[in-house]
Amino acid sequence: MAPDAGIFQHLGWYLTRGGRLYVDAWEPKLPLSYETAGALAMLAGGDMYRLHLLSVALMSVAVCGIVGLVVILVHDITGDDVAASLAGLSMFLLPGFAVRPAYGFKAKYLFVLCGLLAIYLYTREYPALSGVAAAASVGYWQAAAIFPLIVVGLAIQQRDVRALERVVAGGLCFTVVMLAPVFLVWHSVSEMVVQVLLVPLQTEEQASILARLVAGVVHFKWASPFVVLGGLGLAHTARCWLRGDDSVVGCTDWWIPVGAAWFAFLIFFVDFETGGYTDLIPGLAFVAIGVGIAAATLRDRRRRQALTAVLALVLVVNVAVLGSVGLVFTPVETPGPVPMSDLETTGLPEAYGESESVPDVRYIYWQRFEPSACHYRLSVMELRWLDRVDSSVDSRCLDLGTARARLASG
Repeated sequence: MAPDAGIFQHLGWYLTRGGRLYVDAWEPKLPLSYETAGALAMLAGGDMYRLHLLSVALMSVAVCGIVGLVVILVHDITGDDVAASLAGLSMFLLPGFAVRPAYGFKAKYLFVLCGLLAIYLYTREYPALSGVAAAASVGYWQAAAIFPLIVVGLAIQQRDVRALERVVAGGLCFTVVMLAPVFLVWHSVSEMVVQVLLVPLQTEEQASILARLVAGVVHFKWASPFVVLGGLGLAHTARCWLRGDDSVVGCTDWWIPVGAAWFAFLIFFVDFETGGYTDLIPGLAFVAIGVGIAAATLRDRRRRQALTAVLALVLVVNVAVLGSVGLVFTPVETPGPVPMSDLETTGLPEAYGESESVPDVRYIYWQRFEPSACHYRLSVMELRWLDRVDSSVDSRCLDLGTARARLASG
């Protein structure tokens, strides 16, 4: 189990035991991830092993859904079977994409799945369901706000007022249902605003653009040239769209370069933990679409065959070899009652010193501990926030008034 999977799954289980998100447990994401994990915990009947297996199964289904949606969307755009297949397989250019689901719950898979599903549903004339899927993507991660904007933009582009109304209505209805526990059960609206809105603004990554670029190359390894190829396909689509060239494949699908630009902006300027690869997964979907578009522009049969052969070789190395023998991913062991190793890289020695007695969240998960304090796991972002507001590790979750006062005085 990965540490972040332990966070999602433990919090989901804890909610079924009467825990209140944002009050009894600190978390800088909207509640849908934990509501989903809570639903899995109820299905598991409180059994932690069964909950983990259900999480693995859900993530595996999400991976299949993402790949399938990329294939369908690219086929809709290009009408080319080969290009669509290459686009779907390009999702596995990031070695960890196929392996990470085996480590447990990860919200980024679900938000990408819901975002692509929103676009697919709108193109199939299901605007209300498209709005629901778009809202769900934001519920898994705030930065997915680009997907509701895309489906609203598609409705505006078609000048379909009725479809626009259904998209908005579907999104609002799902949002009300998703936030209902925050208002009616946990009574944690003020704390949610602090953790979901203020915390990400105050604890952003400090890595330089060059460091982020190098980290991306390190994570993609020998598949990096295909990322460049996907970028060229996206640039080709953007150029043709701006020129209004209707004869070019994908020229009217403005949402492709817009979505790609949004996630590129997030990676280079906002949110990319360079030590991990999972932040690259959202942008990977658009890179894969770009690879499909680039393949569709190749008219020479030999070039297409060469591209297919090289892609197949990279995938065999990534998935069949390195993903199975630990050359990319080290074996994962059940952790003991010691702090998570990534806390050593926070750059906050004082906060880390206070957290030495806090065990790895996976240990907390397997031992079924019910936390007695809001800051019971002390993630990297959490330590940065505590340092920013000058709070101790045993303090309660701050409400909006207290957080604003601390920030103003700091």
